Amino acid sequence: MKKSLLKVVSVILCISMLFSVCCVFISAQTPTDDINEKYSYLTNKNINPDEISNAVVIPGVFQSKVRLYNDDGSVATDKNGKELEMPFFLEDTGSIVSLALKKCLLPLLLTLFTQHDWGGKLAKSVAGVIGEVLGGKILSDKNGEFVYDQRADFYDGSIAELREQGRTDDIKFIFDQIPLDDYASIVGEDHLYYFSYASFGNIDKIVDQLYEFILKAAENSPTGKAIVIPISQGGTLANNLLERYPQVGEVVERMIYIVPALDGTVLLGEIFEKGIIDDDEALYRDVFPILLDESTGSLINIFLRILPNSVVNAILDEAVDELVGKYLKYSTCMWALLPQANYQGAADKYLNGPDDAFIRSQTDAFHEGQVKAKDNIKYEMETYGVEVFDICDYNAALYPICDSWNSMNADGIIQLNSTSMGATSVAVDVQLPEDYVPVDGGKYVDSYNLVDAGTGLLPDTTFYFHNQNHESTGSNDVIMKLAICLLTDKDFTSVNSYPDKFPQFNEGRNTKSFRNRLRDAEAIDRSKLSAENAAELSAAIEQAETALAQTVVDREVSGAADARLSKILNRINGISDEPTIGDEISGKVENGLTAMLKVISAALFSLLGGKGFSDVFRIF
Repeated sequence: MKKSLLKVVSVILCISMLFSVCCVFISAQTPTDDINEKYSYLTNKNINPDEISNAVVIPGVFQSKVRLYNDDGSVATDKNGKELEMPFFLEDTGSIVSLALKKCLLPLLLTLFTQHDWGGKLAKSVAGVIGEVLGGKILSDKNGEFVYDQRADFYDGSIAELREQGRTDDIKFIFDQIPLDDYASIVGEDHLYYFSYASFGNIDKIVDQLYEFILKAAENSPTGKAIVIPISQGGTLANNLLERYPQVGEVVERMIYIVPALDGTVLLGEIFEKGIIDDDEALYRDVFPILLDESTGSLINIFLRILPNSVVNAILDEAVDELVGKYLKYSTCMWALLPQANYQGAADKYLNGPDDAFIRSQTDAFHEGQVKAKDNIKYEMETYGVEVFDICDYNAALYPICDSWNSMNADGIIQLNSTSMGATSVAVDVQLPEDYVPVDGGKYVDSYNLVDAGTGLLPDTTFYFHNQNHESTGSNDVIMKLAICLLTDKDFTSVNSYPDKFPQFNEGRNTKSFRNRLRDAEAIDRSKLSAENAAELSAAIEQAETALAQTVVDREVSGAADARLSKILNRINGISDEPTIGDEISGKVENGLTAMLKVISAALFSLLGGKGFSDVFRIF
C-alpha cells in the first residue's frame, strides 16, 4: 500500500513517472560470436567492430544514478542509515507520516466535520507537505544551482574503462537502465558510453558537459565519429545541444532517437500552465483506476466523496502551485520538457518576477531552440551528413492527469507529435478523418489508419510500434534489436532497407519476463529430468527461441510460446497449473471485493457525478 500511495502522489504531481523508459531487466551474457550471429542474420551483415563508431547514450529522466551529499561530503542517509534515493531523496516512511499528521490532521478533521476548508488551511497544509517531501531536497536557487548538494555519478569513459576501474555496480546500473549489453558484446564495451546527469538540473550546464563527452567518445572511436542515442528526456538535451553546438555534427555519424520528448510532453506542459485535470467526472471515475488498479482506484474514488469537490480540487491545485512555484521553478531541465504550446503561459505564470530573470532568459532561449528543433536537425543532416533515425511508440493514452489526456495519440507519457517529429494522428484508436488527404497517397499510413508518418520530419527513417507503452520500451526486444542494427549496419539507411525484418510500422510487446524464463529454462540440466519433461522443455525452448527471433511482432505467436514455456517450467518446479482451494478462495474474494468496489464507485458516480456527498446532500 505504501508503494501505491507514493505512486499516486508522484503521478498526480507529474514528476516521478514522466519520461522514464522503464527498461530494467537482466539479459543473459552471450559469447561474442553467438551474439554476432544473433544479429547478423537480421541484416546478413558481418559486423566488424573496427568499422563501428562509438555510441553515446543520452538517457531519460531518472536514468542516471544521482546522490545527495551532506556538507562534509558524505552521502546523505535517513535516520536508519539508509542512503536517500533519487529522485526525491525521501526520508523514511515514519518521518513522512509524522510530518503529515503534524501539519494536516487538525485541518483535515475540521474539514471533515464542517465540510468546509476554512481559509484553505487543509489545501495549503497538504500542499506544503507534498512540496516539502517531494521538492525539499531537489530545490534550485534563482541561478539554477542546486540548494543541496545533488550530483550524478559521472562515467568519464567507456563501459570498458569502467570495468577496468572495477565499477561493476555502475555497469550493472547502466545496463539495467538501457539494455544495450548485446551491443557491447558484439562490438566491445569500449564502444559504448553512457552520459549521466541530474534530471532536475540546469540544462545549459548539462549540455556543455554533454558536448565535451561526445567529443571524447568520437576521439576514441575507430571511425573518429560517434553515434548519439537520445532517449526520452535525452531528446530535450539533444534539442539544446544542436541549438547551442551545431558544430557537433562534425563528429557525429548518426543520431538514433528513441521515444524522444522533442516537443516535451503535454502532461507536464498542461500541469505547469493549467494545473491538474479539471474534468471532475474524469477525476471521480477514470483517473485512479487507470493509474493504479481497479480495486484501489475504485476505493479512492469512494473516499474522495467524503470531501466537497471544491476542497479536492483546491488541494490538487495548491499542490501543483507549491511544487512548481516553489521547488521546480528554477529547474531548467523540467522547463525543457514543456511543449511549445504550453511554455509561454506557464512561464508568464511562474517566471514573472525580478528574481526569475536569469532563469527566464535561459528557458526563453531553450524554447526558441525548441521551435527551431526540426530546422536544427535538418541543418546537421545537410551540413555534416548526419543520418537521423527515430523510434516511436503509439496508441497508448496519456496518463489521465491533464485535460488533454484522452484527446491525442501518445505512448502513455509523451504525445506522438512530439516523439515522431510531426506525424499526424487523432487520438488512441481514433482513425484519421474520412476527408483527410494523406501524404504521398497514403504511403506512410499505418494499417490501422491511425497515423500518417508522412507529415513527420523524417518519414523514411522513423519507425513506429503500435500499442507500445513508453515505460516498457526497453522491454521490447524488437526495439532493442532495431536500435542495435542501426548502430552496427551502415547499410541500414531507411525504413525500406529491411522491411521484412524491420517494417516502418510494427507491433509493441513486452518480453522481459518471457526472456527471463527462457534464460532460466536454458540453464536447466535436462539430463536430470524425466524423458518426457526433457523433451517438452527442449520443444518449449525451441518454440520460444523461434518466437523471440521474429522481428515482425505477432503477439499470439509469442504469447503461445511463453505460455508453453511457463507450463513446463511449473511442472519441473513442482508448481501446479491448477489453483489450490486456498488460491481459488483468495481469488474469488479478491475478485468479489474488486467487483463490489467497482459497483459502489459506479453507483456513486451515477448518483453524484463529479461531486462529494455534501455537495449533493447538504449536511451543513
